[in-house]
Amino acid sequence: MLQRSAIATPTAPKLRTVMALLAMNAGSVVGTHQLVEELWGENPPPSSTTTLQTYIYQLRKTLGLGGSGTPAHLPGDPAAAGRDPVLHTMMNGYLLGLPEKSLDSQEFVARARRGRAEMAAGELEKAAVTFRSALALWSGAAMTGVTAGPILQAEEVRLEELRKTVLEQRIDIDLRLGRHREVIGELIAIVAQQPIHEGFHAKLMLALYQAGRRSEALLAYQGARTALARELGLEPSAELRRLQQKMIAGEPVIENPARTSAFPASRTDPVTRLPPGLPRLVGREAELDQVGAAVADRLASAPAVLVLGPPGSGKSAFLTYTAHRLRSAYPDGDLYARLLGPDGTPVPPETVLNDFLGAIGVRPERIPATLEERARMFRSWADGRKVLIVLDDATDTAQLRPLLTAGPGSAVLVASRRRLVDPGLTATVELPPLSPDAARRMLADACGDHRLAADADATEGLLDLCARLPVALRVVADRGRLRPHWPMGRLLRSYRTAPDREAGPEGPALAELGLLGSVDLTRRLLGAEERRALHRLAAADATVTPEDAAGILGVVPGDAESLLEHLVEHYLMHPDPDPVPGQPSGSGAGTDDRYRYRFSPAVRAALAVLADPAGHPGPAARGHGTGPSVPAPRNAARADAPVLVTR
Repeated sequence: MLQRSAIATPTAPKLRTVMALLAMNAGSVVGTHQLVEELWGENPPPSSTTTLQTYIYQLRKTLGLGGSGTPAHLPGDPAAAGRDPVLHTMMNGYLLGLPEKSLDSQEFVARARRGRAEMAAGELEKAAVTFRSALALWSGAAMTGVTAGPILQAEEVRLEELRKTVLEQRIDIDLRLGRHREVIGELIAIVAQQPIHEGFHAKLMLALYQAGRRSEALLAYQGARTALARELGLEPSAELRRLQQKMIAGEPVIENPARTSAFPASRTDPVTRLPPGLPRLVGREAELDQVGAAVADRLASAPAVLVLGPPGSGKSAFLTYTAHRLRSAYPDGDLYARLLGPDGTPVPPETVLNDFLGAIGVRPERIPATLEERARMFRSWADGRKVLIVLDDATDTAQLRPLLTAGPGSAVLVASRRRLVDPGLTATVELPPLSPDAARRMLADACGDHRLAADADATEGLLDLCARLPVALRVVADRGRLRPHWPMGRLLRSYRTAPDREAGPEGPALAELGLLGSVDLTRRLLGAEERRALHRLAAADATVTPEDAAGILGVVPGDAESLLEHLVEHYLMHPDPDPVPGQPSGSGAGTDDRYRYRFSPAVRAALAVLADPAGHPGPAARGHGTGPSVPAPRNAARADAPVLVTR
């Protein structure tokens, strides 16, 4: 760990881990749950909280860390940085206050930032001195002597990648100042330690060539090519190949590629474009683990994880929460784009790439006109970098494919309202409705366990009304916070007695629970005829077979089944095995390839409120099935009118 010498050093491994985590987050509260996860992983012992309190006591005693209550100043307040280290106990964790420049890691980051500013201002000599002083703080790995858990491991990766960036920038300056001979020995050692880092290979080739050692420069290229083929099965990047061709041609002077790139040399800070994330995500632990395992799979050139789920399942919140959780492992920055406009219009991929290229510092006049050229330029920038790319609300593979261009070391997170299949997508994570316990926990966090226990029936009614969907539960939870004096029964009645809007008792509730807009955006991904058919099916019954749908729509059963499967792809319907004739209903027995197709009550009620494609009020159910009963629309389409099924 990059930490200045202390009077005493904890000897117990777990004590050092606690100290390291507190120090790396000096001035900020470290949650008790974070400390427990770092020490014991996903299966802490029952006594973990008590044991952690013992560790905190031992740290205070061993290191002489005073303080036990809430600090007089808030974290981040300059007055909070005192002269002596102090460890405070907060409501949900602990805060270590340290004097300024107590940690080498903090001083390293500060010097790196100062060096980048000097470099951007053209003060190259001064920047080189600053970068050297920053690198001199390193005497080994970032977490030497510490048993690192998941949080400290991510911090270790972040610091190590920042060290590499500073080292590259310092060498770039030396090359720009003509110090080619001085850096050759250093670069040979670096390339031996990092044989697949193409940036360092390029710098070694350039230093050798400019020092008059062309044959050795070309041999260095062959060494890079061999290492990349052996380790990754890849050919050198286009930039490395261009450098080789210039050397073969014997160009008298070859400038540093970092200097002549379309990407400005002054753009050294990581790109940060993520929207704010939730402080906590309830009930998605298994799905978070799935994403973590998928992005850790380095066999993929750039892991691309697709997140799916029905309307209201919280895909966007899950996506941004996960991205914030992972971002420290991607030190070159994060990029975010929403691929569906608020009016339901897909955003063209060339528009997204235009925004990405602008974000990384490409001047508008340098951005190419065509989609292919923009994708090629972005791929060139991402090559060799570790970037997290977040794409929310992808509509189809044609829109998505040009954006899956990151290289090894990067990762892509994608959310979509429909199932997508593409070789560039390496894993899929589905978000079902929350478990009953998780849904109840969301309400309890906002309303308090005592309110839920005082009216258990109303609590169950709210969970049913929300269909255990996070978006709806969040709306109810927020109202519960605003009305702390309301019992759960009063909270439930506030939705069920909303003014009638010709959609039955559940329709207004859906509008107020945030589900209506989500269903509408998903519905807009369909063609006009498919939307018309969707409304007519929802008006007919909650569950239909292909034969039922064929009769309702006036088409052959094969076309009806294709439409139903298309609606399943968009999470607007769900397939259930068709019971074998003669079997009791609910026995679980079904045929292998025959299905009934079912609307969830939430989707069906939303369609009852939404206008149909012709602009009429939403079609209404006739009162049978499991969906809500709603009155017939004033201008419903004739039930016997045929529908053209389009894909």
